[in-house]
Amino acid sequence: MKISSLKPTTVGYLLAGATTLTAVNTYFTSKFILNETSLFQFGFLWYGFGLLYNFLYQLFTHKLGLYRLSKKQIFILLLFLFLETLSTSSFFYAIQLMENPAMVSFIGNLTPALVTVLGIFILKEHFTRFELMGVVLTIVGSFLVSFQWTFDFSHLFLKGSEFVYLTVLASSINTIWVKKHIEQIHPSLLSTGRVVALLLFSIIFLVLKQQNFVVNYHVVFLAAYGSFVGPFLGSLMSYYALQY
Repeated sequence: MKISSLKPTTVGYLLAGATTLTAVNTYFTSKFILNETSLFQFGFLWYGFGLLYNFLYQLFTHKLGLYRLSKKQIFILLLFLFLETLSTSSFFYAIQLMENPAMVSFIGNLTPALVTVLGIFILKEHFTRFELMGVVLTIVGSFLVSFQWTFDFSHLFLKGSEFVYLTVLASSINTIWVKKHIEQIHPSLLSTGRVVALLLFSIIFLVLKQQNFVVNYHVVFLAAYGSFVGPFLGSLMSYYALQY
């Protein structure tokens, strides 16, 4: 079956499903690297390779002309980059703090639930009762998993879970923002802008905190692999999914 014969929504669901598979790789690969490096060393490697892959993709697909933007497109892109930097840095910091990266993944399931809720109120989307029931179950389940039964308020939730919730909020708002303006900004440009912003963010804090740029060679090779699957392939497919 040719992809061109499929309905656009079907292609979008397939891309979203493939993106989920790349996310699994990101959870565990990044956890291993973060055990060996600081958060900003990780960002320098992860998004440095991501920028290389995105540039090569645009070079060979003749998409470098996408960088000629109007003022409105620049505003859309800048807000996207701010929310993306906030959500992604919080996400990896949570992975570094939490012992089990699977917990980050489970609580992170709140993102599609919150996107659904925001889609109803902002984009006027419609969902079935079963879909809405799934949203409620996801929210309750994520809360119960991160909640700890204690009277000590400072230990009420799992360590690092607050950063996952920040990730969920910023990522959900950003998804709605991108979905609303996806016809004006090409997915490839979103993917590249994301890695550039996060790379600059990592470099700035590496310098401010006077951390070393040099890490073990095996970490570099692992980052090269993980970055291809995550910041390049995963991000690109997720933005194309929104387009469909």
